[in-house]
Amino acid sequence: MGDEDKAIEHEDLEPSIGMDHTASTYQETQEETVMNARGIDAKEPTEGSNLLNSSEKKLQERPTESNNLQRLRQIFACPPHGLLDRGITNGMLLAGFLIRNIPIISDNVQIKYKWSSALRSIALSVILVRAGLGLDSKALKKLKGVCIRLSMCPCLVEACTSALLAHFLMGLPWQWGFILGFVLGAVSPAVVVPSMLLLQEGGYGVEKGIPTLLMAAGSFDDILAITGFNTCLGMAFSTGSTVFNVFRGILEVVIGVAAGSLLGFFIQYFPSSDQDKLVWKRAFLVLGLSVLAVFSSVYFGFPGSGGLCTLVMSFLASLKWAGEKAEVEKIIAGAWYIFQPLLFGLIGAEVSIASLRPETVGLCVGVLGIAVLIRILTTFLMVCFAGFNIKEKIFISFAWLPKATVQAAIGSVALDTARSHGERQLEEYGMDVLTVAFLSIIITAPIGSLLIGLLGPRLLQKAEHRNNGEVHEETSIQV
Repeated sequence: MGDEDKAIEHEDLEPSIGMDHTASTYQETQEETVMNARGIDAKEPTEGSNLLNSSEKKLQERPTESNNLQRLRQIFACPPHGLLDRGITNGMLLAGFLIRNIPIISDNVQIKYKWSSALRSIALSVILVRAGLGLDSKALKKLKGVCIRLSMCPCLVEACTSALLAHFLMGLPWQWGFILGFVLGAVSPAVVVPSMLLLQEGGYGVEKGIPTLLMAAGSFDDILAITGFNTCLGMAFSTGSTVFNVFRGILEVVIGVAAGSLLGFFIQYFPSSDQDKLVWKRAFLVLGLSVLAVFSSVYFGFPGSGGLCTLVMSFLASLKWAGEKAEVEKIIAGAWYIFQPLLFGLIGAEVSIASLRPETVGLCVGVLGIAVLIRILTTFLMVCFAGFNIKEKIFISFAWLPKATVQAAIGSVALDTARSHGERQLEEYGMDVLTVAFLSIIITAPIGSLLIGLLGPRLLQKAEHRNNGEVHEETSIQV
């Protein structure tokens, strides 16, 4: 210690000599410094290595401190970022449920169905725009085979499983069993897309394109579920010929892709890049066209094509908006923060305790649990032989769990259609479908969101090449 103090005093008296000595020592012992920084003490550390070791220790301490701060911020951040959102999102659902079922409040607060349906459709269009803007074209091209398998097989297997269980356990006819199955078969973009965007911002799973895969496959999964639901609903109420109802799904996909491609190429070049407030104009234009597409598709009798049109349009627009894409996404995210509580609150307000039967609730929970388990196993099989490791396969399987948006959008359609026909038996079937949709949201949405938030940072690989470069530059500056 005395020798080191003398050396430090000598350096203070002769700074120029000390700086030259430190620089030469660092150049001569660069390899030994790296060895010492990794814990290999083959030789005694020099002053230059001490300086490097102290700087690297500081750099190692800073990430731990920043990680702790990030965890605290993640826990107490305002929705939709952080763990509080998982409780608050479910709280929105329960708030709407209480508004509908507390006598004093329900007598004074009346929610019209047309307003409720319109607000839910707007929220669905906003979240689909976010999904389209968040897609990565390179990762999507590389994972197109996996995307097709992941968007079709789990949805179809869960729908068929739910139809079988609903027919034999709940006594529903086959048409209504498949209506219930396709209601359950859709994954929720309202839960998956924001969670994937947060993981993508953190660099988790980006190298293998997992966030892009789940967002793209989730959107097509919803289209398949909505198409299957509309087909079975038409067959159950005999609206139109059976052949037309079977091929309506293909027609909706063609219409959605064609309209989305046309609108996407249009907003790539309009408004022109030389205008003022270009980002705001593009954001409002893509939002307005997406809402128009969703409402128009419902008006013309092709409700499945509106979501696909919105997805394709926003994706094609983002290819041209490379410079302003992030700014447009921030504006769209602000719109989602407004419509998120409206969406989940209105979902909860659709369910009435007075119309629920105790035996139905138990059977619905059983059907839901078995169907979700089959979906998780099917998803795991679909991502095998796709270049993912076991941890990534487990994460994708559980990320395919949450249900909310589509169940809210189409869960009450069957009941409304049955009420319009005035048949009591059909109304009971529609109430069973709505009960399963409500239970699937209130059970799987918070659990799925929590699993994505907890398993994502632990099971997915983080892209660290940028961080390593920053650490190397900061170390060289301090040396």
